[in-house]
Amino acid sequence: MHRQLTNLRFWIMVFAVGWLLMVFVFIAFWPEPGEESPDELAVEVTNALRAHDFHKLKPLLAVGGEDVAKSTVERFQAAQVERGVYRDGAVVVEYTHDGTRAEFRLPVEVRDGRFVVNPLVTPTG
Repeated sequence: MHRQLTNLRFWIMVFAVGWLLMVFVFIAFWPEPGEESPDELAVEVTNALRAHDFHKLKPLLAVGGEDVAKSTVERFQAAQVERGVYRDGAVVVEYTHDGTRAEFRLPVEVRDGRFVVNPLVTPTG
């Protein structure tokens, strides 16, 4: 046993097996994009825009990824996000910018049983 513990090949093998096991575990527990309900989605989108955090917004998007998340969050840098609600098939974010109140609508889609927003206008049909 002592000889095996001092053998470099043994430790290389243990490291390789451990690394592969870690990769499989992370993939298995990787969170699905989106949220389970549109109301939860509205809360998470509002929190991401309020915090100006595109990393929080990115997994809630149906399309686009990091560039679209950054662009969307940048629109709210000078705005004060007041609240977000799910209404009429969209997440409606109410905000104030330079004293003017406005709404930003993000259509909601269902992808693999999870709710996500689509900040891009995409043709359907």
